[in-house]
Amino acid sequence: MTEFETAELTFSLLGYAMTAMALYFTVVSGYLIIAYTVGEQLSKSQMFIVSSLFGVFALILAYASYSFFAEASNVGNRTSSSFEYWLPSVISIAELAGIIAAFRFMFDIRKKSSITHPTKTKY
Repeated sequence: MTEFETAELTFSLLGYAMTAMALYFTVVSGYLIIAYTVGEQLSKSQMFIVSSLFGVFALILAYASYSFFAEASNVGNRTSSSFEYWLPSVISIAELAGIIAAFRFMFDIRKKSSITHPTKTKY
């Protein structure tokens, strides 16, 4: 492969990775908006469905961005001392931390709801 073809492949892979990251941020933002606006009103089954769909899609997108960044790093034959070598792992850890934080946010919203709105007892 010529140097031009290697550069073109690397930049294409980086573009795909950035697209996967943009989709990841869209999914996380949507989940956080749902959690903030209606999280306390969702039933347990609705919360399970929304959280399951979020978890699946966010993990798929995190894996996709890792794969594209890792392949772009491999095409350029980077060494372990270069920043590009560690970039896929760092981004993946940050995305996984974002998924965990989003789940925690939803459960905190629901916990706050159960504390401020206790179930009414009939007398």
